[in-house]
Formats: sequence, structure tokens, C-alpha cells
Amino acid sequence: MIVNFTLDKISVDKKSQVKGMVEAKNSIKFLDVVEQPLPAGLNKQALISFKFQYKVDYLPNIALTEIVGYIHFMTNKESKDKILEDWDKRSRIDPSISGPLVNYVFSKCGVMALSLSRQVGLPPHIPLPKIVIKQKEPDKKSKPKAS
Repeated sequence: MIVNFTLDKISVDKKSQVKGMVEAKNSIKFLDVVEQPLPAGLNKQALISFKFQYKVDYLPNIALTEIVGYIHFMTNKESKDKILEDWDKRSRIDPSISGPLVNYVFSKCGVMALSLSRQVGLPPHIPLPKIVIKQKEPDKKSKPKAS
């Protein structure tokens, strides 16, 4: 269960003006997984911090948005041992855990990166909803005029 979300770094580095076609690539990378101490009363539970890096790379070499932070995850002792073992041996997080973590990072950081991109004049890196107004077609079943 995700119990907290903290950030260490938020940056946008705009290298050049936006010209022509711009491609924005999102990525999330987990950098570290560590156990955090808990008060003595919570001895059947464990707290794990997943350090992540969220990036939006505007290509070709236009800008880079980077957000680095932690997702704090509460679990039981058995799950904690498996999570830390998988990370220590293979730098891997089980998909049943990483899936919700990645979705959480995308939901938090995607919106933040969108706001940052607007502030420095970059196009949105995710598609935004658009309203399309349809023109009303003339009624094709016109009544014949009386002569």
C-alpha cells in the first residue's frame, strides 16, 4: 500500500526553441529500493522506499524534464524480504508491485511535468482532451413546397 510520495528534484532544462516536429518520450526508472525504520509498535509491518526518476525528453535535443523522488510503500515482513531480495539480486521489482507504482508516478508526475512544460513554452507531452464541435447538417428530408 502506498502511504506517501516525496520529491527531491524537479527540473526543466530547455536547450533550444521549439521548431518543427517535436517528439516527447516519457520514462520511469527505479533507482533504488530501501527499507525504512518504523516505530516499535508496527513490528509486523515494513516500510519500503522506492526511489524513482521520471523523465520527459523532448527530441531532437530541445528540452529535458526530470523529477526524482520516493514512493513510500507499506507491506508485511514477508513481502518486504522478497521485494528487497529481488532488488538486491536482479535490480528488479515484481510486476504486481511495480505496475501500481508506475501508474502512481505517471499520475503524479505527468500532471506536474505538463504544468512545467507550459511554463517554459514546451508543447504538452501527453495528449490533451479536445472538444470538436460538429456542424449541424441541413435537414435532408425537406417537405415539398405546395404549388
